[in-house]
Amino acid sequence: MNKSAIALCALLTSSVASADTILGFDASVGAWLPNYSGNIGKDDFNVDKLSLSEDNITFIQAALEHPIPLVPNLLLAHSKIDTDGSAELQSSVTFDDETFQTGATINSDLDLTHTDATFYYEVLDNWVNLDLGLTARMYDGEFTAISEERSETIKLDGYLPMAYAMARFDLPFSGWSVIAQGNGTAYRGDTLTDFTAKVRWKFVPAVDLAIEGGYRIMSLDLDELDDLHSDIEIKGPYIGLNLHL
Repeated sequence: MNKSAIALCALLTSSVASADTILGFDASVGAWLPNYSGNIGKDDFNVDKLSLSEDNITFIQAALEHPIPLVPNLLLAHSKIDTDGSAELQSSVTFDDETFQTGATINSDLDLTHTDATFYYEVLDNWVNLDLGLTARMYDGEFTAISEERSETIKLDGYLPMAYAMARFDLPFSGWSVIAQGNGTAYRGDTLTDFTAKVRWKFVPAVDLAIEGGYRIMSLDLDELDDLHSDIEIKGPYIGLNLHL
């Protein structure tokens, strides 16, 4: 084999080996089945009393990775969190500017839907993967309480800056991965953490299609973000599909 052929083989081998690092796409879609606990409103009303529905929450995220130095990769994610419930008040409670009296039955809707734009860098990229970055989380939700006498709607449509981290451990030759992913912030009196731990199994290796399952915990302690005063924890199991190109 002459030198030109050797060089051509080396070039082709290098191109195949690095194809995934030229431009990569990773997407996950799934359902989260959480329960709700904590307090909401100026009077710290216990959300357990609202008997909030434990409906499936849809979740989707997509990441685009590239080899351009110093330019961060982009991850977009969206969670639609919307639940409702009702309660007969044992004492008066105030939500924003409206006070609901003892004995009133209130119907409520809690919407914590949000979209994340995350800019991150791959710190490690082999069988141990580590991504670090910053997230801008935009809320597009509200809390509504309605009784026969009055109603109140509190909008939640602000932004929160958050730190981002993802660690993935690929178990060699098995198709299995263990993943921890999360966001967190303590910003202007508001504290929020959002953490997911999951395992992933690549069941169609030819197209990098995998199933994943785990547990997600979100904690919101909000005093300054709009008028939705809350100290809520949302947690439960998660299952989804992942595609990597």
